[in-house]
Amino acid sequence: MKRCSRQWLGWMVFAMAIGSGAAAAETFRPPGDFSARYAVERTGLTLGRADLSYRRLPGERYHYRLYTRAVGLARWLFPAQVREESRGRIVEDGFRPEVYRYQRTGGDDAREAELRFDWQALEVVNDIADYPWRAEITHDTIDRVISPLQLMHDLTERGEEANRLVYRIADGGRLKTYLLTIEGKETVNTPQGRFRVLRIERRDTDSDRHTILWCAPALGYLAVQVEQWEDGSRSARLVLESLEGLRREPGMRGGG
Repeated sequence: MKRCSRQWLGWMVFAMAIGSGAAAAETFRPPGDFSARYAVERTGLTLGRADLSYRRLPGERYHYRLYTRAVGLARWLFPAQVREESRGRIVEDGFRPEVYRYQRTGGDDAREAELRFDWQALEVVNDIADYPWRAEITHDTIDRVISPLQLMHDLTERGEEANRLVYRIADGGRLKTYLLTIEGKETVNTPQGRFRVLRIERRDTDSDRHTILWCAPALGYLAVQVEQWEDGSRSARLVLESLEGLRREPGMRGGG
């Protein structure tokens, strides 16, 4: 049961650490403050919630948070809660993390981690975990939770011509590589309404796991639906339930 709990919450967090799409290239403007809540489903049942919030701070800085937990009867099976946050700077190339924090509580495998990014030395350091580590990074490295904002930037700048993106994410003592591909346009229904979206696939180069995102330009390129797939079957699904702060672009909501 402990292993099942780790896997389920891990799927939720993994699926939420991803982002969005765009319909056409334009000059990127960092979003204003917003927050969103997603229902986390498995086998047709709502087992959890994932809340994210973004705040733009003075001096071209940002604060991004993600809180994931089980709800209802699922809390008896999956008692763990995960809180992640990223703080850093908004730069010409997007979002540059300076500090990433991870906290897992409520279960038998509670743990914490804090990554500090040294952009002059091009290295990331984690020195509060049971196994401290440091690793070299590249100029385009991001942390695991900030990728939604970085993807908003990249696809706004490049438009649909950016049919493939490569992200390098500092996680677990090394850099992990993820490939993102725009597969086409679709329409999806959510509790927030019906949206025209881009379908984007994200693949981990080190495993068979992959993630599908449905991203709505009408919501500032936010993902309105996310599915996690592993071994040929869907392991988790996230659907946008509520949203505050993002301006809905006229003419982009509804079917197309």
